[in-house]
Amino acid sequence: MPVTDPLCRENQNGFTLIEAVIGIVIMGVAMTILLTFLFPQAQRSATPHYQVRAAALAHATMTEILSKNFDNNSDPNGGYIRCGEDDLEGVSTTCTAPDSLGSDGKAAGAFTDVDDYIGCWRTSASGCADVPAGTPIGSLNDVFGADMSSEYPNFTLIIEVFYDGNLDGIDDELIRDFKRINLTVDTSRYGVYEFNAYRGNY
Repeated sequence: MPVTDPLCRENQNGFTLIEAVIGIVIMGVAMTILLTFLFPQAQRSATPHYQVRAAALAHATMTEILSKNFDNNSDPNGGYIRCGEDDLEGVSTTCTAPDSLGSDGKAAGAFTDVDDYIGCWRTSASGCADVPAGTPIGSLNDVFGADMSSEYPNFTLIIEVFYDGNLDGIDDELIRDFKRINLTVDTSRYGVYEFNAYRGNY
């Protein structure tokens, strides 16, 4: 039986249409704030981890590269004879021409000098999509001789080596006594990080 007492009817509370609209607007503003500020912060919280991983990969790679000879024509026995000088028999040697820098057909595990590492090295098939045509492409596993895909998933490492005698970061396009090594570590969604070093002809 319906309630007809006016006093009882006054005690029955509910949302009016205006209150419901105001509630929806407040929820919409709250969701906008969450989507704009809070949720992106959660995704960015992984960035420092990937920065550390990129630095570790660059350090390991740079250490590997700098342990090699300056040039393919350098003396492999401790660097007693530098390329560009006469050897012990008086025969003149020359350093590799700037447009011939590269691996000289060596396999990744047999690299002997710094410019052998020129190329794009990846752990996923999608890496190296944006490198210039003609850039050597290989697996990051080949450089270190171990499976790197689980430690560096979707990482791409681009290595450039060129002569830079005046240390200004620009390719001299001439044989000089210094080679600049540029490493670019692409972590996919978490940033691209650049590292560089110099290797002297000694």
